[in-house]
Amino acid sequence: MNAPRLILMCLLASATLQAAPLPESQKIDQLLGKDWEKAGLKPNPPASDEVLVRRLYLDIAGRIPTLEESQSYISSKDPQKRAKLIDTLLASDGYTSHMFNYWADVLRLTDNVKGRITAEAYEEWLKQQVKANVPYDKFVKNLLTTDGGVWDSGSIGFWQRDENKLDHLAYTVQVFLGTSIVCAQCHNHPFDKWSQMDYYHMAAFTYGMDTKSRGVDFKAKAGSKSMQLDKKALQAMSAAEKKAYRAKMQAEKKAEESKISKEDMAQVKRAMQDVMKPLRYTSAEWQEGKQPSLPADYKYPDAKPGAKVEPKTMFGQDAVVKPGETQLQAFADWMTSPENPRFTTVIANRMWKKAFGVGLIEPVDEMTDSTVASNPALMDYLGQLMIEKQYSLKSFLRVLYNTDTYQRATTTEEVPLGETYHFTGPILRRMSAEQIWDSFVTLSKGNVDDTVDDENSRLHQYLDDLSMFLGTIKSKGAEGLVQVAKEGRAKLDANQKQIDAMKAKLEADKAKGIDVTAESKALARQAATLRKASEKDILVALLGKDRADDLRQGYRPEKPEKRPQIDPKTLESMTKQQRKEFLKAYQRNGGGKDGMGLTSRASEQPSPARPGTFLRTFGQSDRELIQNASDDASVPQALTLLNGPAADVINNPASKLNQAIAQAGTPAQKIATLYHSLLSRAPTANEQAILDTVIKERGDKAVADVTHALITGSQFLFVQ
Repeated sequence: MNAPRLILMCLLASATLQAAPLPESQKIDQLLGKDWEKAGLKPNPPASDEVLVRRLYLDIAGRIPTLEESQSYISSKDPQKRAKLIDTLLASDGYTSHMFNYWADVLRLTDNVKGRITAEAYEEWLKQQVKANVPYDKFVKNLLTTDGGVWDSGSIGFWQRDENKLDHLAYTVQVFLGTSIVCAQCHNHPFDKWSQMDYYHMAAFTYGMDTKSRGVDFKAKAGSKSMQLDKKALQAMSAAEKKAYRAKMQAEKKAEESKISKEDMAQVKRAMQDVMKPLRYTSAEWQEGKQPSLPADYKYPDAKPGAKVEPKTMFGQDAVVKPGETQLQAFADWMTSPENPRFTTVIANRMWKKAFGVGLIEPVDEMTDSTVASNPALMDYLGQLMIEKQYSLKSFLRVLYNTDTYQRATTTEEVPLGETYHFTGPILRRMSAEQIWDSFVTLSKGNVDDTVDDENSRLHQYLDDLSMFLGTIKSKGAEGLVQVAKEGRAKLDANQKQIDAMKAKLEADKAKGIDVTAESKALARQAATLRKASEKDILVALLGKDRADDLRQGYRPEKPEKRPQIDPKTLESMTKQQRKEFLKAYQRNGGGKDGMGLTSRASEQPSPARPGTFLRTFGQSDRELIQNASDDASVPQALTLLNGPAADVINNPASKLNQAIAQAGTPAQKIATLYHSLLSRAPTANEQAILDTVIKERGDKAVADVTHALITGSQFLFVQ
């Protein structure tokens, strides 16, 4: 029996299964059909509308559907309703939120770093890239070649993530080329062909990225056009021309420096030391020609320790530097090229795993030359499809979600380690921590997808201040800064004399045996005040009073609404006991962005959440390793469901879930509403028989019993 005939028979036997509307989706089903026939397997039965609507919302928007959303889909008679829902969800802000969580995990994005301003700008940039559906190859190229200040692009957060650029190279190759080479940083790889020299050859491509944020070179007149390196002109020069050009620039620099005394420059440095602090961790600057050196303990015969290493690709074609390009741009072009099969294969495999629960290649980021996909023909086609879709992840996922295979029931048996899965349907998997959180937000608030922030106005205002501050310093140049420093020297000297006099008095009192502990603390406070006053004077001279005050106060993020607004009509409709429970939940639900309150989606929470909070308890990645999240169950999770946000949803009469239940009539109708809200389906016949007994025994209390049972059970916590 040939594969097309097998697929036709499967479709005829499953009358409720909608035909895949896209030819690319049909092609995938055909390739899977051939594999089923070869393995002697049948596809899983079709999933019901109730299962499918919940799965689509969780997989694409990252949350369960609201009661209204699921009922609207289930009651629709439109034969194209699945394809239309997929398109709607892919275009939603829920998709942006969900995919941000995915990429934040892959890229190890964290705002718990020294350069928090840059980290928050990086988060915003990532959300904007996802929302705009920037092609994946362009997205990666933007990350690799970003250059400048955070006020130019938040993407510099990619380079600021790791202080050690050798480590950064290992993460970059693992994420985008699916190859783990980290072992080769210290020695030849024990399980692959990569040598330590190969590692340093690759590191040479990215080694020139400087993230130390040196700020301004006070020795040169930075505002002079003659003193600014013309990077584009430099790239087009031959080696001899570059050498002559740099020598000329160096001579001009020395001539400028000779105009200013060392004493004056020392004064500028002292004056600007504190003023420049806000500029730390805010830039990434590419330095062409900078090369790594082999470590001192390098032990292989192909080179000596300390030797400089030239850039060279580990596999595939060479990365050729074109005229006008930097070495880093050549590396980015090589990595993201359709001619680089690993790049395309890795992202196609990642997206397949996202849709179906397991990759055609596992692990997704440990590919070797001998790696073979579980279905080679399908993997080849997915790579071709990614290129045809011009690396649009939305277009690619649209094809996957429209396959008949995705529409089938999940495989509930665990695939044994080392065994091949033939994708007779998606794999049953537990929700991620973010999906669980966002589903509780949905039960509490309804659809809040449009609250996903893609622009932080206060952050941009502060970044504008930083950019203007840096531009002002550069425009004044060394001579201008010296003049500003001289104008403030009298006050600086007076302040320092005052501090010195106080220190001398303390030393004298101390020598007499007098206890000067209190006076020492007072002196420290006064010295700090005087230093800040001096710093402020310099900032005012540079920027003016208003902008100087804004800069000194630093970045002040907009405070989220800590508590939901109380609707007076809702309160009036409650009984006295309900009002008491509501107000108790209202007090508990006031955690804001850093707390436990169900006020916003997981993508708007700290990234990652703080240890001990709901998201971390349910396995959210700590972002130390690539995709380091966990879906293992634990006792703290059960306790959190009983006492954390789940309890707020259950006990709060103002939650969307309780409002829907309150509108139902009998206990049986309330429980039916509960099932539709949590599981998008009605109770089965067997469940209804048990529920009837519970209702008979417990009456109205049965609703709370069933709520706790469902919300803590696998039916709710798994993507079916």
